[in-house]
Amino acid sequence: MALEQHSQPMGPPGAAPAQPRSLWWRRAGTIAGILLLAAALFMVWRKHEIVTAAFHSIQQLSTARLLGYLAVLAGSVAINIMLTGGLFSLLMSRYGKVSVLEMQALIAASTLLNFVPLGPGLFGRIAYHRAVHEISAIDSAKTVLQATVLSAIGTVYLAGATFLSLRFDWSIWPLALMPIPLLAILGLAAVMFKSLRPIRIWPWAGLLRYLEIIVIAGRYYAAFALIGAPISSSGALAFACVSMVARLVPFFSNGLGLREWAIGLVSPLLTSYQVGLGITADLLNRAAELLVVLIMGLAGIAWIAHHRRARNTPPAP
Repeated sequence: MALEQHSQPMGPPGAAPAQPRSLWWRRAGTIAGILLLAAALFMVWRKHEIVTAAFHSIQQLSTARLLGYLAVLAGSVAINIMLTGGLFSLLMSRYGKVSVLEMQALIAASTLLNFVPLGPGLFGRIAYHRAVHEISAIDSAKTVLQATVLSAIGTVYLAGATFLSLRFDWSIWPLALMPIPLLAILGLAAVMFKSLRPIRIWPWAGLLRYLEIIVIAGRYYAAFALIGAPISSSGALAFACVSMVARLVPFFSNGLGLREWAIGLVSPLLTSYQVGLGITADLLNRAAELLVVLIMGLAGIAWIAHHRRARNTPPAP
């Protein structure tokens, strides 16, 4: 999924003058996202024949195929959250000691809270690390920025690979999968050779983020297949890149509203399908995402509350 919200990082204490402006932009982004989502729902409602055809396609699927696509939709969201947790465990390890399980709970909880107006999940996580692990807000913000840069690098590479495969009619998979073994080999080399140890976390962090984009592609493949509008592997990877770009836009909580329209608008460019069909596929994608994030987020909040009581740590400011 990268699913964490890439908002303006919290500044250090004493940076109060910048906060009202940041808060205003977050409010504007939240309102714009809600309006865009409402517009997407209204467009799909007006094009009711698209929804009717989509439901008819779902009803025509065999039970095994239907359950398989739903498992891909739900499972990919869960996998993305776990990959994001692993990524931030790596990035945060340079600044403090946070257990892997605790980071997974924090990422799940903050992902859920980022769907709330003003997206408080990111800032709550920064405050938690500062109060519980004595990790400064600046260091926490650095990890968010680093994760954003890794997202941009992975997205640009995969978008370029997809363009080349479509332009020259190449198979997409050799290009798409090539970074995975290369990053793994570089990561192992950094562990084995002392001269490379200063960069040892970066190949693994890049690998985790790149795998997130691949997993998102699987989600779009399943979403379009469910509504009777199958897409190619190249198309699924291209939609994953579009989704990542929408999520990288600041102040939109998890790309809410913006992502649905981005997928819809590029659908005629990448496929033979109309804008409304692309929006319908991503609304289905969003519904599965919200369900899984709700379950995992509530579980994460419950784990954090129990863990904090057990350690008798004070609440985060």
